[in-house]
Amino acid sequence: MNNRIYRSVIKLVMFIAIFGIVLSVLFTAYELVMRQLFGKPTIWTNEITSYLLVWFGLLGIVYAYDQNAHVRVDLVYNRLGSKAKLLCNFLESFLSLGFLAILLFYGYKYWWLAQSRGWNHTGSIDVPMSYTRFAIPLIAALLTLQAAFRAWDAIRRLLFDIFKKGENNSIKQAV
Repeated sequence: MNNRIYRSVIKLVMFIAIFGIVLSVLFTAYELVMRQLFGKPTIWTNEITSYLLVWFGLLGIVYAYDQNAHVRVDLVYNRLGSKAKLLCNFLESFLSLGFLAILLFYGYKYWWLAQSRGWNHTGSIDVPMSYTRFAIPLIAALLTLQAAFRAWDAIRRLLFDIFKKGENNSIKQAV
């Protein structure tokens, strides 16, 4: 995948996530004003805000993964050499790929179950469950692509490091 296309997708995900979070805050503030100042609570803001937070919170995970902004314990990692760090990065990406493939598969099955059976959320606005359940396979697919790119990048860097050292050794032997 072209890096420029990937960067554009990540930037779009970031803007959509930010927009959704801001919208959720505005809806919540609207509910607060209507309930506290006018004594007329709305029946839709809590549900809509919950659905928005599902979608845009998960989109935020995609952006955070791209930015390496997830919480991690790096006490040991920071003490490793560059080759060991590359190996750890590859293992993290490879293990993530396995987990994300399972999440993608079962997320799709869960979405399809809600879609095919016509399940709806219980509440005042009767939203089909498939609208919110589709977030799981979509986000899993985006994260799977990211993990695959990271694994590929780690492999390339490891191989480059190995071949670069091999060239240095052959040059030293020739001299």
